[in-house]
Amino acid sequence: MKTRKDNMRMLKESKVNTLIALFLLSLLFSCNSLDNDEYKILNLAISKIVFKELDPRAVSDTATKYKISGPEAISIIDSYRKKEKYTFTMSDTLVPVNIPKDNRDALHQTYYFNEIENRSDKAVPIDFSKVEYPENLKKVTKAVKDENYVGHYTFHRVLFDKSRERAYIQIDLPEEQVRFGTIGLRLKKKNGNWEFEK
Repeated sequence: MKTRKDNMRMLKESKVNTLIALFLLSLLFSCNSLDNDEYKILNLAISKIVFKELDPRAVSDTATKYKISGPEAISIIDSYRKKEKYTFTMSDTLVPVNIPKDNRDALHQTYYFNEIENRSDKAVPIDFSKVEYPENLKKVTKAVKDENYVGHYTFHRVLFDKSRERAYIQIDLPEEQVRFGTIGLRLKKKNGNWEFEK
């Protein structure tokens, strides 16, 4: 027959085991999910990178029509594009970082970037309830064949400097675009907010 002392010992062991399990689950979750800073940077990258490419012919036609310069024509086109609705698709995970050696060397040597290791080498699902889009931009589940579809984007895990005050994110741009390829954006934290480095 179990004594009161035995019951108390079993209860304590059960509580300890529960706490250990919760701790291990929280570790697993934190390694396999995006943190707030990563979502903030992802949202900034979407607002900066996802847009309809300028058509050089449209710029030229607008400049000729209004007898203005190229940059002025671009401003006019941009102003009416803000009123149009565009769609895009993006990967449902942030994929592992895959920086070519020369780019990584430049980060280390030119920008003195010393990233946190073993943090960005696994794909992680995106919680789209935490993703924000500009007003005229909507994420769709599959590509659509119309002129307002701007293409498919793949975002990589965010690299953080050990200071957690600087970051780097890679984006794979749509194949259909003139600027097709992988680009990298550098960010810094200023007064608690992330912004792009100039």
